Amino acid sequence: MAVPRSPAKWALVLLVVGLVGVAAAGALWWPGTAVRAEHVEATVTAPASCGGADAYDRVEFTIGDEKRTARLDGCGHSPDEKVEVVLPADREGGRAGDLLVQAAASTPAGLPFEDRLAAMLLCLSGLAGGLYAYLLTRRSRSAPAQPTAVAEAA
Repeated sequence: MAVPRSPAKWALVLLVVGLVGVAAAGALWWPGTAVRAEHVEATVTAPASCGGADAYDRVEFTIGDEKRTARLDGCGHSPDEKVEVVLPADREGGRAGDLLVQAAASTPAGLPFEDRLAAMLLCLSGLAGGLYAYLLTRRSRSAPAQPTAVAEAA
């Protein structure tokens, strides 16, 4: 016959499960940005129509003391319009070729809340399933044997 768990051990198991739940909730609301993107204000120098094959506006911005021009991943802006852009991590690669920047409003700030929530719920459901399987195996080991009909007849 198996020895039943003491209340102190059950309290420890519940404490660990509660701490894992709190840690998962904390990870859910933690900011998801790992890389800090550099935002720069740019001025549209040559707008492009959105119907053409090359639908990229040309923008000009300043990095340090150097003025740079680049293609904006967007179209339809008016000349001399101020647009906040995100510079790519490989800015030096644009010297040899053509640098492409994105509007800051169109870039995500991190993992969306829904994706983080789905990941947290997936982890918690795995934890709950493992705990349930553990409880079922403990219960089947500690279940008392059923009396047989031969033993009752005697």
